Amino acid sequence: MKIGVVGDRDTAIGFRLAGLVDVYEVNNKEEAAKAIKELAEREDIGLIITTERIGEEIRDVINSVEKVVVEIPDKNGPIVREHDPIRTLVRKAVGVDMK
Repeated sequence: MKIGVVGDRDTAIGFRLAGLVDVYEVNNKEEAAKAIKELAEREDIGLIITTERIGEEIRDVINSVEKVVVEIPDKNGPIVREHDPIRTLVRKAVGVDMK
């Protein structure tokens, strides 16, 4: 299975330098949504990587695809969230809050 990437210019360049081919450089949320949908329809793509900022803008599209989508920080660093989804999942699964 291949990895697809949807990101800003810097993210796209980084993943291309790492050897990935299925990399979409996007400039707005419409382009990002289109790229995510295209990657999700491909049989050879098993994982889609995007930035947290793009993920926040097109959350409804990401939630509608059946592929695994991983959100990573961009060059500006991680988004500080009041609600951490990973922390919530761990609390539900294990019954213990992590710090």
